[in-house]
Amino acid sequence: MLSLHKGYYDKARELENEIQSNPKLKSRQFYSLGNFDPSGESYSSNYLKILVDSRVSDLSSYLIAGLPKAEEWILNRFLGLETNLTYFFMEGSGPSPFNAQLGDIYLKVGHYNPVPNDRELVQHAIIHELTHIYLRNRIGFRIRQSEFGIRKFFDEGFAQYCGFHAVHAYQRKLAHADACSAAVIKTELDGLNRRIESWLDTLFNEKYYPLYKAALSFIGYMETQFGYEGLIDLFKDTGHDDSFYSFIHKKTGTSIQNHLKKWVGQLPDLTVIAQSDFCEITLAERHSETELRLCYESLFPLYPLNDFLVFNREGVQLATRIDRAKRYEKCGDIFVKCDSGDGLSGVIVHDQNVQLVEIRNCV
Repeated sequence: MLSLHKGYYDKARELENEIQSNPKLKSRQFYSLGNFDPSGESYSSNYLKILVDSRVSDLSSYLIAGLPKAEEWILNRFLGLETNLTYFFMEGSGPSPFNAQLGDIYLKVGHYNPVPNDRELVQHAIIHELTHIYLRNRIGFRIRQSEFGIRKFFDEGFAQYCGFHAVHAYQRKLAHADACSAAVIKTELDGLNRRIESWLDTLFNEKYYPLYKAALSFIGYMETQFGYEGLIDLFKDTGHDDSFYSFIHKKTGTSIQNHLKKWVGQLPDLTVIAQSDFCEITLAERHSETELRLCYESLFPLYPLNDFLVFNREGVQLATRIDRAKRYEKCGDIFVKCDSGDGLSGVIVHDQNVQLVEIRNCV
């Protein structure tokens, strides 16, 4: 990472080749960082610098078009933020790992498409990561991996909040987050608590669980109670040596669990807000011994992994997966992990649009 950060691309490639040829090293690597082919294009602002891989320069230019408008939102909110943050827009697929030591983001854009949904996703990701840096560098709110849990829930929820505000998508995405939270968490707050405490396992092994949506929904609720400045105050002076639970109790007068319960209590009733039929399940068939294949057609482009929540007859959420390249399309497939296809139901969410469906004939 340091070689890439300093522009030593040959050294980065040499290290990359060494990692790829060593099975032990390769098994520990999450991201390919050395294969970077810089173009002459770059983007600089008061907050960040973006270096573009020549293989995705046109796509990158599209994805960051309008980014100055997103930065305008943080201008009066991230007061005193100074950063040498560098984004590397790279070919390939993967999330946006943040290197806390260097202040770097490696955003792989090769799996994105030149469509508005993906542009919104990328710009949201940029502001999302800037929010983490603001909390760390200006507010003093830091998280070690050993502290993942409720701190992480607050941290990611606020980054989601700022990211969507900056790209003017907050109300749509909050409605989406509220609906997903209502579907999964309203009946199982204990399940959310378990997943918060096992954050990394949820993130990497239970990707279908709406953890980031729950974090956004919760912070959205807290903002209605305390305002933006109140949210900032919740992050201040919450050092590593003391309990975050105690700090929140002291600052707000009640426990985090009480805040969670009040948030859950005001989540929407899906049977009331689900008044539109915008998506049809056109086929439900056995894909394998452990999976069903559902085909859909929708009025809106959907991201099935985020927009489809599937439950068995006991109300337990079932794992889902998709071909990631097929996201944000008006028709496609979703694969549901289950032994039996009887009695399945689904909640389909597109921004503020919610639909409840019974999934039949899955034998």
